[in-house]
Amino acid sequence: MQIRVSAIVLLVALCLSPLLLPQGTACADDGDSLRQVQTALNKNDYDEAVRLLKPLVDSGNAEALYVMGRLILDGKGVKKNRTRAAEFFRLAAEKGDVSAMNSWATALVSGDGVPRNYREAARWFRKAAEQGLAMAQYNLGYLYAYGRGVNKDESAAIDWYSRAANQGLASAQYSLGWTYLNSSGENQSDTKAAHWFEKAAEQDHAKAQNNLAFMYAEGRGYAQDPAKALQWYTRAAEQGYAEAQYNLGFMYEQGRGVPQDYNQAVDWYRKAAEQNEPAAQYSLGLMYDQGTGVPRNLSEANRWYNLAAKNGDPDAKAVVRAQNNKPQPVRKAPSAPSKQQQKKDKKQQ
Repeated sequence: MQIRVSAIVLLVALCLSPLLLPQGTACADDGDSLRQVQTALNKNDYDEAVRLLKPLVDSGNAEALYVMGRLILDGKGVKKNRTRAAEFFRLAAEKGDVSAMNSWATALVSGDGVPRNYREAARWFRKAAEQGLAMAQYNLGYLYAYGRGVNKDESAAIDWYSRAANQGLASAQYSLGWTYLNSSGENQSDTKAAHWFEKAAEQDHAKAQNNLAFMYAEGRGYAQDPAKALQWYTRAAEQGYAEAQYNLGFMYEQGRGVPQDYNQAVDWYRKAAEQNEPAAQYSLGLMYDQGTGVPRNLSEANRWYNLAAKNGDPDAKAVVRAQNNKPQPVRKAPSAPSKQQQKKDKKQQ
């Protein structure tokens, strides 16, 4: 068992803009209508927002096209339709709406309502990123980090992540920290990784809190401080983040930064295990196997071992493999068993 560090989640991390009117310059004749739309959105009166948007959409107002696309994507005030939403984003993007550029590019990356096209997505993310939209800067950095639609370029990823991170975008701060932590080249820096994890953690980004705790636990970027590690694991765990719940259980089991407490360890392992976290499932199985923090229960131990093995935990796989390879006692068959005896023998094997 060991502490787990969070990674960047592919594609899921791509961001859409919040459902608010962009801060663009609307035509003077449309200004009052757009303000009324915003008032309706603030009240969650989506039917009224759609009614007010329709004449603006018909006249080709870029902001109205974007907001209508968001409402269609979310199914608010209008029937949900991902293909139609993407079309509205495209129309608004072509008219110069920056938020729509990001949303259209996101649809192209995910293949949500349109054929997936990373190269075209990168072009639209760049258009928005160069105009200062933080989420587009982050998303363009993501494409450079993984070589989607552009040549893989860690330094370019860091550049775009940094622009978004300096605007306070927590996802970009976390991804920037992750890149600095895991770089195998000249960009590797535990100090910079810890700095950006902390920035995102302070915004309640659960993965960043988990990784900041890891930095304190291992003494990377900061002096080793198990008590601070425990503090940040707890904050992430209380948000329901499974990896942090497992890590917090590990801290309690080992007595790192806190007095050893097997009952607390079991509680946190269980919370993570019930979210299908394989390391926690294996650890919970081990607690039942040893009778540590819970009454010994080999049946329950095996249940968690098998779940963990199914979910890919290597330690659990080794346990299950050893159990399956254990030699079985040789039974001498009776000369003429009855049907009932045959069934019973089969169930015992």
